[in-house]
Amino acid sequence: MRRSPVQSVKQSVFTIMSLLLLSSIQVSAIQESNIATHMKSNIDKTTDLLQNKMIEAHEKNSKIFELFDPVFDYNSMSKIALGKNWKKLSSQQRIDFKNAFTLKLKQSYIDKLQLYTDEKVIVNKTEKLKRTRIKLHTVLIGKEQDYKIVYKFHRTKINSEWLIYDVEMIGVSIMKTYRKQFSEFLSSNTFDDLIKELNKNKINN
Repeated sequence: MRRSPVQSVKQSVFTIMSLLLLSSIQVSAIQESNIATHMKSNIDKTTDLLQNKMIEAHEKNSKIFELFDPVFDYNSMSKIALGKNWKKLSSQQRIDFKNAFTLKLKQSYIDKLQLYTDEKVIVNKTEKLKRTRIKLHTVLIGKEQDYKIVYKFHRTKINSEWLIYDVEMIGVSIMKTYRKQFSEFLSSNTFDDLIKELNKNKINN
């Protein structure tokens, strides 16, 4: 699929987004009042992992997945990314897409982590939009420029867990960007073609 201008901007700061994506160790049952402090606490753990030269790449990848998997709502992210096309899929197609899209997201995180140096992330505050929606505002302190990154949490119906369903960087929603790309792709290609496209680059563990 063609890379949009938004993707080019996203490429430059994705590695910083990954820092907080990876700071989710054991936060699947995170409480509303602890979202900011819990994420801030785990940034240091994530940074230590990224800077550890003694860990092999494949082992680091596995540890990374263990860190960020519990806090992401991949089901909701898959639905948002496909938009109205989600309703057109069979149950099996939805499973296939979720699996392929999840791997796509993980591959993107791994790729961008290789660009990480020593940038600092500041967790500012949470903003409650409504009963089931909270934004976590953060700032990346870059060498030449600062970037605002917002993590969007929602409270799930199952166990009332607070999970991330979207990330907004410099005012751009990652999920909306994917949804636009997938919509354009499916306008002239089949769903099977989309799955093949997503599966092109597998993670090497």
